Amino acid sequence: FVHSTLVRYQVGTAVRPGTFTVEPHLAERWETPNETTYVFHLRQGVKWHDKPPLNGRELVAEDVKFTFDRFLTIPGNSARDLLEAVDRVEVVDRHTVKFILHEPFVWLLDTLANMASMVIIAPEVVQHFGDLKTPESAIGTGPFIPEHYEPNVKSVFTRNPQYFRDGQPYVDRVEWLVIEDASTGLAMYRAGQLDCGPMEWWVVRQPDVEALQKSHPH
Repeated sequence: FVHSTLVRYQVGTAVRPGTFTVEPHLAERWETPNETTYVFHLRQGVKWHDKPPLNGRELVAEDVKFTFDRFLTIPGNSARDLLEAVDRVEVVDRHTVKFILHEPFVWLLDTLANMASMVIIAPEVVQHFGDLKTPESAIGTGPFIPEHYEPNVKSVFTRNPQYFRDGQPYVDRVEWLVIEDASTGLAMYRAGQLDCGPMEWWVVRQPDVEALQKSHPH
């Protein structure tokens, strides 16, 4: 919701479930001059969220280099081995970065599309907030801006008016509710109080599917 990656997997109704096709995201295009070099050309005019300490400045190649330099060197990074093949990241110019690998790694693009650990962050945010564990440090270039965080209750996000994908996001506000009891969540879903299902991955539990299909065939 908050951050973006260099590339991402295609989404939408036309994508067949189980298909993972990499497409541009923050990088509008890329090329591989050889088996161990990837050059990414960033979209120009992408803005960080308009919040201190970034205040809506433009995303640049130095941000990408900082992100992956930190990823490769910060102690305790349990995902470090995902980019074991990367030797270094270089800034070519303001909107171009180069990944140089130790050896060919056919899964690099798929790895960079991993939203769980490959989001781009800004050096000012790390300098200001440190370990990035506070909700205030969630500042990115993504479609939503965090508005309110209440531990074990809810998180609220509002539409980013400067999101780089035209016309998106399609909604103005999203609330993530913490509902520990699955039955309560299902009851709220039936009553129209939730748009997405009550369990951890926004799904209806298998034992409840048949009954829900009967009461809510749509």
